[in-house]
Amino acid sequence: MKKLVAVNDHVIVQILQEIDEMTDGGIIIPESVVKKPQGYGKIISVGSQVNIALKVGDTIIFHKNGGMDVMIGNKIFKVLKQPEVYAKLLDVKEDPS
Repeated sequence: MKKLVAVNDHVIVQILQEIDEMTDGGIIIPESVVKKPQGYGKIISVGSQVNIALKVGDTIIFHKNGGMDVMIGNKIFKVLKQPEVYAKLLDVKEDPS
């Protein structure tokens, strides 16, 4: 079994597959035809020169065409430089009131 390890200012993310969209009429539109400029992924490795704000397990947003795609087994990973990471998705507890 192989393990990807990020180096320098790179992060490695496992691509999170998005659910296909469905029209009001019930027609399923696959992700491949829906134009979405961003990608989502979960960080699995962080290089030694990456800002401390990013850590393994974080879910991030990046440009779909950024970085380099790598496939190991049946999983898709993306190798990104730190500046290619646009944002981090945080779970926020909603106020019930």
